[in-house]
Amino acid sequence: MAISPKQREALEIVAAGRFVPSLVREADGWHARWLAIQGEENRWVDEVVRRATMTALSEDAENQQHETLHDAWLMALRSRTGLVRGDDAACEAFAETLRQWAAPAWPVPEDARTVFRFSEESDGSFAVTCPVPKGLVAYRLLGEAIVFFGPLRGMRRAPDGTLRAILDQAEAESFLRSGARRLREAGYRVEGVDLTADIKLDAEVVETDAKGAGSADAPGGVALRLKVRVAGEYASEAEIRFLLEQGTSLVFFRNRWIEVDRNLLREALRALERANGRKLSASEAMRFAQGLGAIGKVEIDDVRAHGWLRGLVHELRSKGVFKGLEICMRPAGFQGDLRQYQARGVAWMKFLTDHGFGALLADEMGLGKTVQTIAWLCLHVAGREAGACAPVLVVAPLTLLGNWRRELSTFAPQLKVYVHHGDMRHLASGFRRAALASHVVLTSYTLLVREYSDFSSVAWDAVIIDEAQTIKNADTRAARAVKALGAHKRIALTGTPVENDVSDLWSLEAFLNPGFLPERQDFRERFERPIAADPHAMAAKRLRHALEPFMLRRLKSMAQVATELGEKREIREYCELTPRERDAYETALAIWRGSERERGDIFALITRLKLVCDGLVDDTPIRQEESGKLARLVDLLDAIFAAGESALVFTQYAKVGAMLKDALEARFPSRVNFLHGGLSAPAREREIASFNEPGAKAFILSLRAGGFGLNLVKATHVIHFDRWWNPAVEAQATDRAHRIGQTLTVMVHLFVTSGTIEDRVDAILARKRDLGGSLIVNGEQFLATLSRGQFEEVVALESENSV
Repeated sequence: MAISPKQREALEIVAAGRFVPSLVREADGWHARWLAIQGEENRWVDEVVRRATMTALSEDAENQQHETLHDAWLMALRSRTGLVRGDDAACEAFAETLRQWAAPAWPVPEDARTVFRFSEESDGSFAVTCPVPKGLVAYRLLGEAIVFFGPLRGMRRAPDGTLRAILDQAEAESFLRSGARRLREAGYRVEGVDLTADIKLDAEVVETDAKGAGSADAPGGVALRLKVRVAGEYASEAEIRFLLEQGTSLVFFRNRWIEVDRNLLREALRALERANGRKLSASEAMRFAQGLGAIGKVEIDDVRAHGWLRGLVHELRSKGVFKGLEICMRPAGFQGDLRQYQARGVAWMKFLTDHGFGALLADEMGLGKTVQTIAWLCLHVAGREAGACAPVLVVAPLTLLGNWRRELSTFAPQLKVYVHHGDMRHLASGFRRAALASHVVLTSYTLLVREYSDFSSVAWDAVIIDEAQTIKNADTRAARAVKALGAHKRIALTGTPVENDVSDLWSLEAFLNPGFLPERQDFRERFERPIAADPHAMAAKRLRHALEPFMLRRLKSMAQVATELGEKREIREYCELTPRERDAYETALAIWRGSERERGDIFALITRLKLVCDGLVDDTPIRQEESGKLARLVDLLDAIFAAGESALVFTQYAKVGAMLKDALEARFPSRVNFLHGGLSAPAREREIASFNEPGAKAFILSLRAGGFGLNLVKATHVIHFDRWWNPAVEAQATDRAHRIGQTLTVMVHLFVTSGTIEDRVDAILARKRDLGGSLIVNGEQFLATLSRGQFEEVVALESENSV
């Protein structure tokens, strides 16, 4: 026979013991009933328990005579009907007593809260005592306390009128380790005992040499003074030794019993013995002052800095939010205009580097980290003493060297720049001469590692690393190389300061501020593992607080930034030809120069040169590492996707789009959408719908097929992989993302291959705009109007070491 859900539920309640006996008033009188606890209403509970407990004697209990109401109730619990015959007032009072008895024990009423006291007896044993309970609720609570600490069942009335349970050593230690805590959590009061006692170190970083310069470069001497707190109170070395001599973790300290971690207590004693009065380096002093110090396994809980260090910490904290910084909107030698947030970033970098600290500029992509750094370079070079000639080294991925070279020539043309790249680069003594004759040396991470002996021969005034996440793994050769370079000033630029976990930050700070963060294994134990388990752990707050003055991160969504950006911002992405592309470019020019140079050949040449710049040689895609543009595109999309954003990638050529689709799908896990003129209308709609779904990140579009009629406001980045050379057409394509419905700033990336026809035509277009001349509206047609000499200047390939 099938049972109903309620019957099944009743069986589960009874099996779990979630029921109590009660006395309730019903239509025909008072009845003894079995009820589910915690408000679970189910009449079948009474039926199940009653049938299980009924006997022949109790079946007709309502017709039997009983001496007390209590006896009648007990028998009725096992009878057929549960009817209880008795005085109505007596039944009401008994029912209330039962309700109080069955009520939940938590929260404990304040007036009925039982107070337990832990103490040591004269014979060396231990006892837990409490007053004799007053009232039914207090008795019930005392009985329930046994659930939380079993030895309390041995309580007996003592001569002084209290209840007392005698504990042996093991029971006493159990009470301190867990019993007292469980009783407190249940709402009871426990006196005369602390739970497992915290052992903390407090530190003072005190000045020992008043002649200090007040900076991390040349500080006055500082020393460390430690104090140990046990259970919240300072303990002397003698007291700590006495506690350790007890031979047990259960000790009497300052009028109460506590349990201490003896290993941690030994560590604290060792810390006092070996650390007090120890001289600290500037980085160590700052680590302690910023709350990251530790001695062995004992963390520094509270730090107080004195003297110049206190002033510097205060300045770092205030300058970290730009209070009191000297803002310069146009540094000497800087040819351009800084936005307010950029000028603040430059001032922040100058403050840190002037005080000997490294700066991590972690602004979101598109906010102008390179421009801010060039402005800092102008300030730095202008502020150097006459005759100082130590150069600044800038290390960046190969794909960004063209960007740096062009931005330096645009914003700081007075700076002498040497690009250490390509077959014509200087080596050995030639490198040293070229570096010392320059203000800035540009190179790639690859060449820094390969030719490290040359770089280490120069005393660099500053080292700047771009896309600093490249050294996120501290064990790579690139990370070791940049850290080994001696430099007075250090700056790191990255839009993704943490790609995997906080170990990325450790590696960056090991370059920027060596010795500031704890040693690697110590950092892993104290920060990396706790934060990986809980990103909101106290360790995360401490680390964020400590690093805050040395890392500046602004997002495009921040109000103070968004108001300065505008709705659309153009960024030129300068790319370099690889050796294979340079050969293909020169070959195309040589073939054209050897021909009769008919006007029709011009357009064939232009197309061939543009395809070479795109990474197509003889209509065949080359590998990513052999294409400067493709490598830059992958790097850029990496950053875009890491920020949770998506991008439109425009190209003139369907075959370039197909090449990009294959390359990007091989590099990134998600499908890449591709819209071109060869698609049918349904296929076109499917590609558009697919991109607008969650998870889609990149959409490749041929300029003709995707340049109009689309609404793709999901994308916040528009990439023109190659140029149409018609500003109106490019703007129309950009407006697929920058249109009604777009609520975010759209970043427009214009890819330009340095030293090629793309570079020259881009400069022509820029001049026309600057001079207010007529816009070129017919694409590359205007090139046919140039003389042969002018055209040669446009298509000729510039030396790769030109600045």
